Amino acid sequence: MEHSLVMEIASFLDKDKDVFAGVVQSEISVGPQGVTCDSIRRAFLATEEKFIELVGQLWSSRPDIATTGSCCLVGVVCQRTLYVANLGDSRVVLGRKVGNTGEIAAIALSTEHNANMEAVRQELRSQHPNDPNIVVLKHGVWRVKGIIQLWLFESSL
Repeated sequence: MEHSLVMEIASFLDKDKDVFAGVVQSEISVGPQGVTCDSIRRAFLATEEKFIELVGQLWSSRPDIATTGSCCLVGVVCQRTLYVANLGDSRVVLGRKVGNTGEIAAIALSTEHNANMEAVRQELRSQHPNDPNIVVLKHGVWRVKGIIQLWLFESSL
């Protein structure tokens, strides 16, 4: 991938974190529940919509932007509850002290969300029933349209 495209995506992600934070912050200030799974989902979707706008703006000059993306991990603490969300090949892991041993135990709080997961492939096939190539096994790895492992945000909360 071309360096300038990578920098453009990085710039978008840096600016767009304000969109995500704004959605979550507005949920905290208007609702008695504070942060909820739905508010985090709406923040992911708002961020995705902005990225789709960027793809639309750059499509004629940079069609390769449609094959780029990023993983996203979010952790929000609200009223003594930790909410985590994940989209992509990363995992949220909590480190917890094990008694007085000084050891730290890793506790997985999420799983990957990509086309290698059967549930994700089934979801994509059901959303795109007329596209027999929506998921393709390529070089031993499942890919969306044979290109990327991830698809747009759906329901990984």
